[in-house]
Amino acid sequence: MLPVIAQHLTRPGAAAVEVAADHWLVVVSQTCDIVARTLEAEPFVEILHCKPIKKPRAQYRDFRSTRILDFRPNRETHEAVALSAHAVADRYLVPRELFRDQPPDAARHLSGEAAQRIMAWYALRAGRPSWPDAFVKRIDKDTEDALEAAIEPLKEDIAEVRLGIVEKDVELGDDQSYHVAVYFVVDAEIWEGDVEGRAAINAAFATFVSKLNECDGIEVDQNLSEVVSGDEFTWQETRATDEWNFANLSHRE
Repeated sequence: MLPVIAQHLTRPGAAAVEVAADHWLVVVSQTCDIVARTLEAEPFVEILHCKPIKKPRAQYRDFRSTRILDFRPNRETHEAVALSAHAVADRYLVPRELFRDQPPDAARHLSGEAAQRIMAWYALRAGRPSWPDAFVKRIDKDTEDALEAAIEPLKEDIAEVRLGIVEKDVELGDDQSYHVAVYFVVDAEIWEGDVEGRAAINAAFATFVSKLNECDGIEVDQNLSEVVSGDEFTWQETRATDEWNFANLSHRE
């Protein structure tokens, strides 16, 4: 099956890429597209060519880049395996008819977590907010690392970091400041019942706000910024803010 698919992993005018035995070919098409009733409706399947690396690299893991993703495909079945792929350069269209009589590789499959991360990565690439370059440049690498360290203990299903920028559509001069509000939106169950978890989130919030406020030309509104339950964070507030994600700083790659 692999040689049949591999010959389609090519760019116009170029030879097919080499697919080694330890490479993973991951189907990234939607399930409903893969099982569409006719080939005319969905003639192709999208394949992501993932290559092994020693371990996920800091600049490419946890959605820090929307161009390259380093991840572990399945910690239970392939504990030592880490993979990397480029969102565009390693993505190919393969005729769906090739899969009609071929089952997936029984020895390799993504964990549910890995599959969700790949889908979220592509969603982030398509839908991430655009922040002014003048704002992003005020967050230097040391501050970026400190902000990441501040929220490292938080799990995605416990709290979400959201940022509101007053001058979101403006490239300000060096003599002007961006005014922002920071919200840590906490899962309602944690807010109500997990005292230790809530304390950890409050500590992370304090560190995050402090580090961001230290940036020259960025002023955090201490009165608006807060840790808030997901039950209380409104739809209007969601529309007025962006989820904080280090991929928004990926122009630095």
